Amino acid sequence: MVLQSKSKRHFIVLVNACRWVLALVLMLSGFLKAVDPVGGMYKLQEYAVAFSFSGISEEWLLMAAVMQAAVEFLAGLYLFLGVYRTIVSFAALLMMLVFTPFSLYLWRTGIVSDCGCFGESMILSNGATFAKNVFLLLFASIAFLGRSLFVGNLSHRTRWMLVLFSWVYIFGLQTMSLSHLPLIDFGPYAVGSDLRSKVAYIPDEYESKAVYYNKETGNGEPFVVDVDTVMGDEWELGAYTEVLTAPGTEPEIGNFSILDWDRDIEFADELLADTGYVCIVVIDNVETASVTHIDKINDLYDYCEENGIRFCAASSSYGDEVLLWTKRTGAEYPLYWGGQAMLRSMLHSNPGLLLLKDGVVVGKWAAADIPVMDELNDLGVLMSDTEWSFLGTVKGWPFWVTMFSGVLFLLLLLDVLLWVLGLWKHRRAARGRAAEQVVDNETSDMN
Repeated sequence: MVLQSKSKRHFIVLVNACRWVLALVLMLSGFLKAVDPVGGMYKLQEYAVAFSFSGISEEWLLMAAVMQAAVEFLAGLYLFLGVYRTIVSFAALLMMLVFTPFSLYLWRTGIVSDCGCFGESMILSNGATFAKNVFLLLFASIAFLGRSLFVGNLSHRTRWMLVLFSWVYIFGLQTMSLSHLPLIDFGPYAVGSDLRSKVAYIPDEYESKAVYYNKETGNGEPFVVDVDTVMGDEWELGAYTEVLTAPGTEPEIGNFSILDWDRDIEFADELLADTGYVCIVVIDNVETASVTHIDKINDLYDYCEENGIRFCAASSSYGDEVLLWTKRTGAEYPLYWGGQAMLRSMLHSNPGLLLLKDGVVVGKWAAADIPVMDELNDLGVLMSDTEWSFLGTVKGWPFWVTMFSGVLFLLLLLDVLLWVLGLWKHRRAARGRAAEQVVDNETSDMN
């Protein structure tokens, strides 16, 4: 009996450890997707092209990205708190039964280089992704089989509050990210990035050496020395060679190119070399770009023209599409060509604004957030009335993390208080029944 009791305790520990690890991974994965649903759409679009489903519209892919982030986050949260344990543990197991063989297929074929499990925050190879999913599948299986042994579960008294809050939270978070820029920017064009260093290519460094052979041993072990080294008569010069002394590095941003398509002129290096402010309007595709806030962009261009600030736009569209955009929006600014992959890496908004100063990204805005310009401050940041307001706070990830942690703590505290109150009421009722029983017994004895 003692051995069985110890074995059961060990299994309870194992089940709950697997459950909590799996839950944390799902919550993290869902949250990192939720802060950038547009990036999730781009990844699903990459999958669609790889599997020859390129006809799926961006609207459907965006909806799928939003739902994927929500399902992963909610499943992880409910699994962590032991809410609806049978349904949730089965859903987690089902997800891993799908993800694991799919990641194996990606590893074997290599049709997509990165699965996008954690958005742009963490790039895993397909092999590492498959290994991760194998472990998570094992954890999900153990959690499902031992779901009756979950401990630390949220009670039914506060369960409805958690469900209501979690749904509002995850979809509110994604709505904020869609209306503005991603709450966390993991890309190479994040604010503060020095683009000059990121696009720089450092070649390998070599040094000339002389190769000598010992005359007595013939073409035996060579002796490599500096070319100006004086050797003795017993050595014979065999050849000169180049020896790698310092390996070079590839640029972090290897596709930075902004091209005047008609005149075949490259402006990327020129824009980065500018020591002043450079405003670049990023338009992923003029056919799908929103024109709701186009007046802000036109007003910004007029301001830059008046104050000698360089201004241009970059789009993956060209030809008649660009002419149509110019007529439709009244754009007077130069519109250059840029690769779609580069533009999407710059900004997850169509359109949006990237502000450079001396080759450094000092500001990024979605079209809705481009401020009405009066001046550029000393830090090179376009200021607006809402920059330090409540909206400015809500657009930052610390607000959402703090709110989630705070509300979750209050729910857990409330659950404990309600449990204590229920226990007190139960004991009080039990004492009342015991007292009534004593009175009834005394009355019976008297009779």
